[in-house]
Amino acid sequence: MRDSHRVEAERLVARAVEEEVRRSGGRIDGGVLLSRARGALDAMAETATEEYEAYTRALDEAAAGQLTFGQRYAKEGGGTPLLVAGVAATAAVVADLVLGTGAGTALGAGVTVGVVGAAATVVKVAGSHLPAAHHQAGAASQPGGPEQLRLSWLTALEVRGIRPFLDQQRVRSASTGPKKTGPRLKGADKSAAARGRNVLEQSFGQLPEPVAAFAGRRQEVGRIRHWVQSARASTETRPTVVVLHGPSGSGRSTLALHAAHDLRDHFRGACVVDLRGDSPEEPPLPTRDALLHLLNRLGAPREQLLFRERSSPDQQVKRLSELYHQHLTGLPVTVVLDDASDPEQVRTLVPERSDSLVLVTSRVPLKLPADLPAWVHHLPVEAL
Repeated sequence: MRDSHRVEAERLVARAVEEEVRRSGGRIDGGVLLSRARGALDAMAETATEEYEAYTRALDEAAAGQLTFGQRYAKEGGGTPLLVAGVAATAAVVADLVLGTGAGTALGAGVTVGVVGAAATVVKVAGSHLPAAHHQAGAASQPGGPEQLRLSWLTALEVRGIRPFLDQQRVRSASTGPKKTGPRLKGADKSAAARGRNVLEQSFGQLPEPVAAFAGRRQEVGRIRHWVQSARASTETRPTVVVLHGPSGSGRSTLALHAAHDLRDHFRGACVVDLRGDSPEEPPLPTRDALLHLLNRLGAPREQLLFRERSSPDQQVKRLSELYHQHLTGLPVTVVLDDASDPEQVRTLVPERSDSLVLVTSRVPLKLPADLPAWVHHLPVEAL
């Protein structure tokens, strides 16, 4: 692995370890875990060998096809025009001297001719170099370009290398760590924890199946994938929010479902909730009900979803919101908020402390709060 790429990989490992420590409530020794992870980095990197080779190959090809200004100047015959300009300057000096012009004036005229000729040559070469450089810079971020392949490599490294390593370390710590002095989990508690893991694993099976004949949306799905990978490559832990907006019948909900299925390897669970924001038949879904639905589908302990008899609706929403964000901290999931119309409701349902993907479908572009700690993108969806 090249040195600069190792730095990127180590940065990704450090962020993943930080999330693991935070999710454990501080029970994990972050320094020890980070040291182990760095020692296993080469083994983890082997799981993403194919993506890494594609990335470095694209870098080498781009570097081979990129000319510096000096190289382009020489390639396009910059020396010949300069020689012509020099000859013209000399001829101008001789001609002026023959005609009786003073030596100083003749020399000045010759220099002027030479400078003008050289400047014209530089302008010509620059005119071809700048568009070429601009084109190469733009191509780097296109599908199949070096930047896109870099994000694919980092994502593969995290999904196939770093996460399994951390899972293995978690199991190792549980089996070899010192026995806790506190009370042990009761049978009911163990059962609830097992149920949560099982529900989360099966959540993708609860997603509605997308339309079989799904065509013409490859570019949109590719953009969503690119945004997810860019967020994963960042040093900040924030969810990716994509607002899919378009008229009724444009296929925005189908696109969201297709993206959720297509990106399932990047996430540990998924859930769809119909907010009924523009439904002519039913009232909008209350935020309380949306939170309950998401928590149940994403494996939250059921006993934590019970309320005191006299708690107000606002108190219940506050309690559920706190539990929702706590449950999904460091847990990347896909949440589809279908038919949304209330930006504040969407804000409540965005898990702020995870690498989750939130796909929001809406008839119109929703203006989400500016202080929402998430990577927010808008993607218009037109009918095919």
